[in-house]
Amino acid sequence: MNSDGPLFYTPRSRRLKTFIDLRMGVESALKSLIVYFEHNERNGKTLINWIEKFSHKIGKLLNKAKPHLPRDLLEKHGERIIDLSKLPVGLRYRLDAWDFHGSQEELYYNTIGSDVWLGELHKCLQALIGICDTELSKHTRILSGDDLLKEVLEPRYEKYT
Repeated sequence: MNSDGPLFYTPRSRRLKTFIDLRMGVESALKSLIVYFEHNERNGKTLINWIEKFSHKIGKLLNKAKPHLPRDLLEKHGERIIDLSKLPVGLRYRLDAWDFHGSQEELYYNTIGSDVWLGELHKCLQALIGICDTELSKHTRILSGDDLLKEVLEPRYEKYT
């Protein structure tokens, strides 16, 4: 846990990678819910540009998704999600992580350095994924011929071309 060794598989490095995976999962789930409920007929490039403007701003993501989240989830995990705004996404870089641990030691041990906190963040992510699954399962997975044709004929937005 207290290793500062140079190898990527030292315990602190693994803990930070776990944190970043959980944080990115929470962000992705919140963005998914925002897109699902708030897209307002945006699609393609317009939709991608709109959701990307939220960047890694957890507070803004949570505020936008709040109307679509169950009260019990917000009561149980809302504070933990807000805590993520105190923990920069740059902690995925080794030097940033070392600097953060050194200057924000108490915050580190109350969050990333705490097995309980990470476990609860994992439960939060599982709950958010469950909400996404529930909403998506309401839709049929079978496309009609018309829907399929419309999908095939619609120009596909490809961001990196």
